[in-house]
Amino acid sequence: MQKKRLLKPYDLSIQLKRLCSEGNLDGAIERLKSTPRDAQNVAVWNTMISECLSVERYQLSYDLFVDMKRRGFSPNSITFSTMLSGISLIKDWPKYSKQLQNAHSLYESYLKHLESVKFHEADNSKELSLQPLVAYIQILGDAGDYHKIFDVYFAMDQEGPLAPDRFIFTAMFKAISARQKRSVTDGETSTRNDAASDAKHVWMQMEKVMQRNPDFFLDPGLIATAIRALTRGSPNDQSFAFTIIHDQLGLSKPGEDMPKRLSSNLNAWTLDATLQLCNSMQKHRLTVHFTRQVMDKINWDKVWMRYLIDANHIQKLLRAYAGLVALGSLNESSEALGVLEWSIQNDVIYNLPKLTPTAQSYHLAFMTCCRSADWPTAVRVYELMTGIEASQFESGGSRSPTVKERSRGKNLPTDVETISFLLRTALAANNISYVQHAMWLADFACVGTLLSDEHTAAFYRSKLASTLMEATKRLQEAGGLTQEQEKTWSSYRSLARQVLKSTRGSPTPGVEEERLGNIRTLVDMDNYVAFEMASRSTKSRT
Repeated sequence: MQKKRLLKPYDLSIQLKRLCSEGNLDGAIERLKSTPRDAQNVAVWNTMISECLSVERYQLSYDLFVDMKRRGFSPNSITFSTMLSGISLIKDWPKYSKQLQNAHSLYESYLKHLESVKFHEADNSKELSLQPLVAYIQILGDAGDYHKIFDVYFAMDQEGPLAPDRFIFTAMFKAISARQKRSVTDGETSTRNDAASDAKHVWMQMEKVMQRNPDFFLDPGLIATAIRALTRGSPNDQSFAFTIIHDQLGLSKPGEDMPKRLSSNLNAWTLDATLQLCNSMQKHRLTVHFTRQVMDKINWDKVWMRYLIDANHIQKLLRAYAGLVALGSLNESSEALGVLEWSIQNDVIYNLPKLTPTAQSYHLAFMTCCRSADWPTAVRVYELMTGIEASQFESGGSRSPTVKERSRGKNLPTDVETISFLLRTALAANNISYVQHAMWLADFACVGTLLSDEHTAAFYRSKLASTLMEATKRLQEAGGLTQEQEKTWSSYRSLARQVLKSTRGSPTPGVEEERLGNIRTLVDMDNYVAFEMASRSTKSRT
């Protein structure tokens, strides 16, 4: 007689996964609980808990956690990691107060588990895991329990396998950034500054840990989150972020010694955080300086260096150029054009789709041209964006422009923002031939259809409508309109009036409101930082 084959835990796990994939979660749980104990182990229970968490059955997963202990299966580090990582996916914590209590209980249980392992299995490195603590810190940050984060940190060993690592500190910096975002939404400036000061304190704590643990190393993700956490703080905190940028990324301010090569910690994340810091402080010259520093050092023969700069960095650089114009800086529009041409050229040569300028990139370049009243450069930017040979304009405007054939996705469509910027630039230049040129392009782009598109931001439709009315008025005063032009543009004016009426009171996009703070404000900020640094230096010597 053939001996009956016993069910093994591995086979049971496969059965449970199959039932769950079929949507029969309750059937899988019943199957688990009804099988002989010999077919079960901790890994099987971990599998079932993971399946529950994957479908957001958080309380059911916790009930299984309790049940497995009741049945004599001791949770391991994977169990706690699975539970806390799954619960950390919750974002709307006010609706899940029960799960927050469960997370606290899991944390306390894990601390007891670690103590047991250190006493009974000191060499079992697999069980001495920090991943459950990383997930718990994320939960506390998302739930807004910031003081508890530091309780968790100071309860950790400061040396050995359970000392804080880069993942712990990254989670702490992310939690601080989340606190700052909430304070910005709520308008709590003091809370935002306190959070940034927390970030500075965490960095200094991390440096102490690094001194005690030679195996600890910084990675770009950690550095980027730290810079972002410091960005919204006081000027003193932001100045500390620049120290990190210099020491860890190898980027130098004007006048500082420039390293021969880029730091291995400098990548797309850390550069993006750096440029965001500069623009947030309204130090747009530094944005330009740092970006150019990286662009000049890229060795295109090294594949990894081709991905240091992408469209996000280019947007921040273009935003800086737009801001600099507010100070009366010259040639920023030609610089913006040069950046777009640099991006397109290297995209073509090295096939870097992430470097391809986006519509927002072009809009920022148009904004720079508009503030500079630089019509010729605006026309060139328009040609790069759309492939339309915009410079083919002839007085009278009877002939339509031709369109270059380029690879798919390279010719972007003309939108309301684009035509609005073109008309505003032509009017700012105060040259009637430029206004005629802009109206020719607007007519070719079917400006009437663009004005009628209610899916477009009301601000830009309103801006286009008022600008269109001003342009046609200027052309009428100058004379020389054909009967057909007068008829067409009269219909545009009528439509523009309707749009102005329907969009009255529309909010202004933040990018349009951005200005580079006046020089006095920036000088005062630098003086404040210098005073704070000097005060701290004096206190440390007394």
